[in-house]
Amino acid sequence: MTTSFSRSRQAGFSLIEIMVAVVIGMIAVIIMTQVLMQSDGARRNTTSGDDAQINASIALSGLERDIRMSGYGLNSLNLLGCTWTFTPSNESSVLTTGLRIGPVVINPATNLVPAGDANTDTLLVMYGSSNSPAEGDAVIAASSSTSYKMTTAPTFAENDRAIALPLPRTATCAVKTDRVTNVPGDGSIAVAAGLSGIKAGDVIYNLGAQPIVRAYAVRNGNLTVCDYTAYNCSKTSYTSTLNSDVWVPVGNNVLSFLAQYGHDKTAGTMTGVVTDFDRTTPSSSVFPACEWARLLTVRLAVVARGSQYDKDVVTDAVPTWTGSESIAFNLGDGTDWKHYRYKTVETAVPLRNMLWQGGQPSYQGGESGC
Repeated sequence: MTTSFSRSRQAGFSLIEIMVAVVIGMIAVIIMTQVLMQSDGARRNTTSGDDAQINASIALSGLERDIRMSGYGLNSLNLLGCTWTFTPSNESSVLTTGLRIGPVVINPATNLVPAGDANTDTLLVMYGSSNSPAEGDAVIAASSSTSYKMTTAPTFAENDRAIALPLPRTATCAVKTDRVTNVPGDGSIAVAAGLSGIKAGDVIYNLGAQPIVRAYAVRNGNLTVCDYTAYNCSKTSYTSTLNSDVWVPVGNNVLSFLAQYGHDKTAGTMTGVVTDFDRTTPSSSVFPACEWARLLTVRLAVVARGSQYDKDVVTDAVPTWTGSESIAFNLGDGTDWKHYRYKTVETAVPLRNMLWQGGQPSYQGGESGC
Protein backbone atom coordinates (compact mmCIF):
# COMPACT_ATOMS: atom_id res chain seq x y z
CA MET A 1 0.00 0.00 0.00
CA THR A 2 1.54 3.32 -1.04
CA THR A 3 1.02 6.45 1.09
CA SER A 4 1.58 9.93 -0.51
CA PHE A 5 2.17 13.20 1.39
CA SER A 6 1.36 16.66 -0.07
CA ARG A 7 3.86 19.36 1.00
CA SER A 8 1.98 22.48 2.15
CA ARG A 9 3.02 25.74 0.48
CA GLN A 10 5.19 28.10 2.70
CA ALA A 11 3.67 31.65 3.31
CA GLY A 12 5.88 34.90 3.50
CA PHE A 13 7.31 37.93 1.61
CA SER A 14 9.69 37.82 -1.20
CA LEU A 15 12.84 39.99 -1.21
CA ILE A 16 11.28 42.28 -3.82
CA GLU A 17 8.18 42.81 -1.68
CA ILE A 18 10.32 43.66 1.36
CA MET A 19 12.36 46.19 -0.62
CA VAL A 20 9.17 47.85 -1.92
CA ALA A 21 7.79 48.09 1.63
CA VAL A 22 11.04 49.61 2.90
CA VAL A 23 10.97 52.25 0.16
CA ILE A 24 7.34 53.13 0.94
CA GLY A 25 8.19 53.37 4.66
CA MET A 26 11.18 55.63 3.97
CA ILE A 27 9.04 57.91 1.83
CA ALA A 28 6.46 58.12 4.62
CA VAL A 29 9.20 58.93 7.18
CA ILE A 30 10.63 61.63 4.91
CA ILE A 31 7.19 63.20 4.44
CA MET A 32 6.48 63.13 8.17
CA THR A 33 9.93 64.59 8.91
CA GLN A 34 9.36 67.41 6.44
CA VAL A 35 5.94 68.15 7.94
CA LEU A 36 7.46 68.11 11.44
CA MET A 37 10.30 70.42 10.39
CA GLN A 38 7.89 72.84 8.75
CA SER A 39 5.64 72.75 11.80
CA ASP A 40 8.60 73.32 14.14
CA GLY A 41 9.87 76.14 11.93
CA ALA A 42 6.45 77.79 12.00
CA ARG A 43 6.32 77.33 15.77
CA ARG A 44 9.79 78.84 16.23
CA ASN A 45 8.92 81.68 13.89
CA THR A 46 5.71 82.43 15.82
CA THR A 47 7.28 81.96 19.27
CA SER A 48 10.38 84.00 18.51
CA GLY A 49 8.35 86.74 16.84
CA ASP A 50 5.96 86.82 19.77
CA ASP A 51 8.89 87.01 22.22
CA ALA A 52 10.33 89.97 20.36
CA GLN A 53 6.98 91.75 20.17
CA ILE A 54 6.20 91.17 23.86
CA ASN A 55 9.67 92.30 24.98
CA ALA A 56 9.49 95.44 22.84
CA SER A 57 5.94 96.27 23.90
CA ILE A 58 6.68 95.87 27.61
CA ALA A 59 9.79 98.05 27.34
CA LEU A 60 7.99 100.76 25.37
CA SER A 61 4.95 100.68 27.66
CA GLY A 62 7.06 101.41 30.75
CA LEU A 63 8.92 104.23 29.02
CA GLU A 64 5.72 105.74 27.66
CA ARG A 65 3.99 105.65 31.04
CA ASP A 66 6.81 107.53 32.77
CA ILE A 67 7.24 110.08 29.98
CA ARG A 68 3.53 110.91 29.99
CA MET A 69 3.86 111.78 33.68
CA SER A 70 7.13 113.67 33.25
CA GLY A 71 7.16 117.27 34.43
CA TYR A 72 4.18 116.85 36.77
CA GLY A 73 4.78 119.28 39.61
CA LEU A 74 8.07 120.39 38.05
CA ASN A 75 6.88 122.30 34.99
CA SER A 76 7.13 125.82 36.38
CA LEU A 77 9.36 128.01 34.21
CA ASN A 78 10.89 129.31 37.43
CA LEU A 79 12.03 125.79 38.35
CA LEU A 80 13.08 124.31 35.02
CA GLY A 81 16.84 124.17 34.56
CA CYS A 82 17.70 124.64 38.25
CA THR A 83 20.41 122.44 39.73
CA TRP A 84 18.73 119.97 42.06
CA THR A 85 20.49 118.28 44.99
CA PHE A 86 19.10 115.69 47.39
CA THR A 87 20.26 112.58 49.24
CA PRO A 88 18.96 109.23 47.88
CA SER A 89 17.35 107.08 50.56
CA ASN A 90 19.96 104.30 50.28
CA GLU A 91 22.97 106.62 50.12
CA SER A 92 24.81 108.54 52.82
CA SER A 93 25.85 111.58 50.79
CA VAL A 94 24.17 114.28 48.74
CA LEU A 95 24.20 113.93 44.96
CA THR A 96 26.95 116.01 43.35
CA THR A 97 26.23 115.08 39.74
CA GLY A 98 24.79 118.39 38.59
CA LEU A 99 21.25 117.09 38.17
CA ARG A 100 19.11 119.79 36.56
CA ILE A 101 15.33 119.88 36.70
CA GLY A 102 13.63 119.02 33.43
CA PRO A 103 10.76 116.68 32.51
CA VAL A 104 12.81 114.43 30.21
CA VAL A 105 16.51 114.52 29.43
CA ILE A 106 17.86 112.44 26.54
CA ASN A 107 21.49 111.36 26.89
CA PRO A 108 22.36 113.37 30.00
CA ALA A 109 26.05 113.70 30.85
CA THR A 110 27.73 110.35 31.54
CA ASN A 111 28.55 111.47 35.09
CA LEU A 112 24.78 111.63 35.59
CA VAL A 113 23.66 108.53 33.67
CA PRO A 114 26.52 106.25 32.56
CA ALA A 115 26.27 105.26 28.90
CA GLY A 116 24.49 102.04 28.02
CA ASP A 117 25.21 99.54 25.23
CA ALA A 118 26.78 100.85 22.03
CA ASN A 119 24.59 103.10 19.86
CA THR A 120 21.76 103.24 22.40
CA ASP A 121 20.35 106.27 24.19
CA THR A 122 19.84 106.94 27.88
CA LEU A 123 16.91 108.77 29.43
CA LEU A 124 16.21 110.66 32.64
CA VAL A 125 12.57 111.23 33.67
CA MET A 126 11.35 113.43 36.56
CA TYR A 127 7.95 114.19 38.07
CA GLY A 128 6.24 114.73 41.40
CA SER A 129 3.36 112.96 43.14
CA SER A 130 1.51 115.86 44.80
CA ASN A 131 -1.87 117.42 44.10
CA SER A 132 -0.52 120.87 44.96
CA PRO A 133 -0.46 123.56 42.22
CA ALA A 134 2.51 123.32 39.86
CA GLU A 135 3.10 127.05 40.30
CA GLY A 136 4.17 126.40 43.90
CA ASP A 137 3.05 128.07 47.13
CA ALA A 138 4.20 131.53 48.14
CA VAL A 139 5.97 132.05 51.46
CA ILE A 140 4.24 134.73 53.58
CA ALA A 141 6.86 134.77 56.31
CA ALA A 142 9.80 132.71 57.53
CA SER A 143 9.31 132.14 61.25
CA SER A 144 12.64 130.29 61.41
CA SER A 145 14.91 128.24 59.18
CA THR A 146 12.55 125.28 59.61
CA SER A 147 9.11 126.92 59.83
CA TYR A 148 7.32 128.92 57.13
CA LYS A 149 3.99 130.69 56.96
CA MET A 150 2.42 129.67 53.64
CA THR A 151 -0.37 130.94 51.42
CA THR A 152 -2.06 127.53 51.26
CA ALA A 153 -0.36 125.37 53.87
CA PRO A 154 -3.09 122.63 53.80
CA THR A 155 -1.85 121.53 50.37
CA PHE A 156 1.21 120.09 52.16
CA ALA A 157 1.23 116.90 54.22
CA GLU A 158 3.69 115.26 56.55
CA ASN A 159 6.54 113.49 54.71
CA ASP A 160 5.96 115.43 51.50
CA ARG A 161 9.14 116.50 49.72
CA ALA A 162 9.43 120.22 49.07
CA ILE A 163 11.70 122.41 46.93
CA ALA A 164 12.25 126.05 47.92
CA LEU A 165 13.15 128.59 45.24
CA PRO A 166 14.42 132.06 46.17
CA LEU A 167 13.11 134.85 43.92
CA PRO A 168 14.07 136.55 41.76
CA ARG A 169 15.51 133.42 40.19
CA THR A 170 18.99 133.46 38.69
CA ALA A 171 19.99 131.61 35.54
CA THR A 172 22.13 129.21 37.56
CA CYS A 173 19.72 128.65 40.45
CA ALA A 174 20.38 125.78 42.83
CA VAL A 175 17.61 124.11 44.84
CA LYS A 176 17.42 121.19 47.23
CA THR A 177 14.75 118.89 48.59
CA ASP A 178 13.60 118.95 52.20
CA ARG A 179 11.04 116.80 54.03
CA VAL A 180 7.89 118.29 55.55
CA THR A 181 7.75 117.18 59.19
CA ASN A 182 4.57 118.89 60.36
CA VAL A 183 1.57 120.87 59.16
CA PRO A 184 0.21 122.19 62.46
CA GLY A 185 -2.91 123.81 61.03
CA ASP A 186 -1.95 127.42 61.78
CA GLY A 187 -1.12 128.23 58.16
CA SER A 188 2.51 127.14 58.43
CA ILE A 189 4.64 124.12 57.57
CA ALA A 190 7.73 122.75 59.30
CA VAL A 191 10.60 121.09 57.43
CA ALA A 192 13.34 118.78 58.64
CA ALA A 193 16.72 120.38 57.97
CA GLY A 194 15.58 123.82 56.94
CA LEU A 195 15.63 125.61 53.60
CA SER A 196 18.35 128.21 54.11
CA GLY A 197 17.87 131.70 52.74
CA ILE A 198 14.11 131.45 52.26
CA LYS A 199 12.20 134.70 52.82
CA ALA A 200 8.75 136.17 52.29
CA GLY A 201 7.86 136.21 48.60
CA ASP A 202 9.86 133.09 47.74
CA VAL A 203 8.12 129.94 46.49
CA ILE A 204 8.02 126.39 47.87
CA TYR A 205 7.03 123.57 45.50
CA ASN A 206 5.41 120.41 46.85
CA LEU A 207 6.57 117.23 45.09
CA GLY A 208 4.50 114.87 47.22
CA ALA A 209 5.67 111.96 49.32
CA GLN A 210 7.32 110.10 46.45
CA PRO A 211 8.82 112.23 43.66
CA ILE A 212 10.16 110.24 40.72
CA VAL A 213 13.63 110.57 39.19
CA ARG A 214 14.28 107.54 36.99
CA ALA A 215 17.17 106.78 34.67
CA TYR A 216 16.77 104.36 31.75
CA ALA A 217 19.55 102.65 29.79
CA VAL A 218 20.07 99.48 27.73
CA ARG A 219 22.68 97.38 29.54
CA ASN A 220 23.84 93.91 28.46
CA GLY A 221 20.93 93.59 26.07
CA ASN A 222 18.21 94.50 28.58
CA LEU A 223 16.36 97.74 29.22
CA THR A 224 17.19 98.71 32.81
CA VAL A 225 15.93 101.44 35.13
CA CYS A 226 17.52 103.05 38.18
CA ASP A 227 15.65 105.02 40.85
CA TYR A 228 17.64 108.15 41.65
CA THR A 229 15.61 108.83 44.77
CA ALA A 230 16.90 105.53 46.19
CA TYR A 231 20.40 105.23 44.68
CA ASN A 232 23.09 107.41 43.15
CA CYS A 233 22.68 105.90 39.69
CA SER A 234 25.85 107.60 38.45
CA LYS A 235 28.19 105.39 40.51
CA THR A 236 30.40 103.28 38.25
CA SER A 237 30.39 100.55 40.90
CA TYR A 238 26.71 100.02 40.08
CA THR A 239 27.29 99.75 36.32
CA SER A 240 30.71 98.08 36.05
CA THR A 241 29.30 94.78 37.28
CA LEU A 242 25.68 95.79 36.63
CA ASN A 243 24.13 95.62 40.06
CA SER A 244 20.61 94.36 39.25
CA ASP A 245 19.28 95.70 42.56
CA VAL A 246 20.13 99.23 41.39
CA TRP A 247 19.83 98.98 37.58
CA VAL A 248 16.75 96.77 37.48
CA PRO A 249 15.96 94.95 34.18
CA VAL A 250 12.48 95.89 32.98
CA GLY A 251 12.70 94.64 29.38
CA ASN A 252 14.50 91.48 28.23
CA ASN A 253 16.40 91.15 24.95
CA VAL A 254 16.15 94.86 24.12
CA LEU A 255 18.90 95.50 21.60
CA SER A 256 18.38 99.18 20.94
CA PHE A 257 16.55 102.15 22.35
CA LEU A 258 16.60 105.56 20.68
CA ALA A 259 14.83 108.82 21.50
CA GLN A 260 14.38 112.34 20.09
CA TYR A 261 12.88 115.57 21.36
CA GLY A 262 10.01 117.17 19.49
CA HIS A 263 10.37 120.98 19.64
CA ASP A 264 8.23 123.90 18.60
CA LYS A 265 10.91 126.08 17.02
CA THR A 266 8.53 128.50 15.36
CA ALA A 267 10.11 131.94 15.20
CA GLY A 268 8.52 134.36 17.64
CA THR A 269 5.57 133.23 19.72
CA MET A 270 5.28 129.46 20.01
CA THR A 271 2.37 127.80 18.21
CA GLY A 272 2.24 124.50 20.10
CA VAL A 273 3.08 122.50 16.96
CA VAL A 274 6.19 120.30 16.67
CA THR A 275 8.48 121.59 13.93
CA ASP A 276 11.77 119.77 14.66
CA PHE A 277 12.95 116.45 16.04
CA ASP A 278 16.49 116.20 17.40
CA ARG A 279 18.56 115.28 20.45
CA THR A 280 19.40 118.84 21.49
CA THR A 281 18.50 119.19 25.18
CA PRO A 282 16.86 122.54 26.00
CA SER A 283 19.30 125.01 27.52
CA SER A 284 19.42 125.26 31.31
CA SER A 285 21.73 128.29 31.31
CA VAL A 286 19.32 130.72 29.64
CA PHE A 287 16.38 132.09 31.59
CA PRO A 288 13.46 132.27 31.12
CA ALA A 289 13.28 128.57 30.30
CA CYS A 290 11.61 129.09 26.94
CA GLU A 291 13.42 126.18 25.30
CA TRP A 292 11.90 123.86 27.90
CA ALA A 293 8.48 125.43 27.32
CA ARG A 294 8.83 124.65 23.61
CA LEU A 295 9.50 120.96 24.31
CA LEU A 296 6.23 119.24 23.33
CA THR A 297 6.90 115.55 22.74
CA VAL A 298 9.45 112.75 22.82
CA ARG A 299 9.71 110.25 19.99
CA LEU A 300 10.85 106.72 20.91
CA ALA A 301 11.92 103.56 19.10
CA VAL A 302 12.68 100.20 20.74
CA VAL A 303 14.12 97.12 19.02
CA ALA A 304 13.72 93.78 20.79
CA ARG A 305 14.96 90.34 19.78
CA GLY A 306 13.39 86.91 20.05
CA SER A 307 15.19 84.52 22.38
CA GLN A 308 15.60 81.63 19.91
CA TYR A 309 18.63 81.28 17.65
CA ASP A 310 17.83 79.92 14.19
CA LYS A 311 20.42 77.96 12.21
CA ASP A 312 19.17 79.66 9.06
CA VAL A 313 19.44 83.37 8.30
CA VAL A 314 16.04 84.80 9.20
CA THR A 315 16.84 88.54 9.20
CA ASP A 316 18.67 89.92 6.18
CA ALA A 317 18.57 93.64 6.95
CA VAL A 318 18.94 95.72 10.09
CA PRO A 319 15.54 97.11 11.22
CA THR A 320 15.13 100.82 10.57
CA TRP A 321 13.43 103.60 12.44
CA THR A 322 10.77 104.96 10.11
CA GLY A 323 10.82 108.28 11.95
CA SER A 324 14.56 108.77 11.49
CA GLU A 325 16.04 106.47 8.87
CA SER A 326 19.49 108.00 9.27
CA ILE A 327 19.78 106.62 12.82
CA ALA A 328 21.03 103.03 12.66
CA PHE A 329 20.06 100.40 15.18
CA ASN A 330 22.92 98.41 16.68
CA LEU A 331 22.25 94.66 16.59
CA GLY A 332 25.75 93.44 17.41
CA ASP A 333 28.94 92.58 15.56
CA GLY A 334 29.48 89.79 13.04
CA THR A 335 26.60 87.93 11.43
CA ASP A 336 25.01 86.23 14.43
CA TRP A 337 22.35 88.93 14.57
CA LYS A 338 20.95 87.61 11.29
CA HIS A 339 19.87 84.38 12.99
CA TYR A 340 17.36 86.08 15.30
CA ARG A 341 13.97 87.67 14.73
CA TYR A 342 13.33 91.28 15.74
CA LYS A 343 10.46 93.62 16.42
CA THR A 344 10.63 97.41 16.20
CA VAL A 345 8.03 99.45 18.06
CA GLU A 346 7.89 103.22 18.06
CA THR A 347 5.70 106.04 19.28
CA ALA A 348 5.60 109.77 19.97
CA VAL A 349 4.68 110.62 23.55
CA PRO A 350 3.17 114.07 24.19
CA LEU A 351 4.55 115.85 27.25
CA ARG A 352 1.10 116.79 28.49
CA ASN A 353 2.36 118.49 31.64
CA MET A 354 4.47 120.80 29.50
CA LEU A 355 1.60 121.39 27.07
CA TRP A 356 -0.77 122.29 29.89
CA GLN A 357 1.57 124.79 31.48
CA GLY A 358 0.42 127.60 29.18
CA GLY A 359 2.38 130.83 29.00
CA GLN A 360 2.79 131.08 32.79
CA PRO A 361 2.47 134.89 32.75
CA SER A 362 3.16 135.12 36.49
CA TYR A 363 6.70 133.77 36.39
CA GLN A 364 9.07 136.26 38.08
CA GLY A 365 6.07 138.59 38.07
CA GLY A 366 6.32 139.25 34.35
CA GLU A 367 5.42 137.82 30.94
CA SER A 368 7.06 134.59 29.83
CA GLY A 369 7.85 135.83 26.33
CA CYS A 370 7.96 132.26 25.00
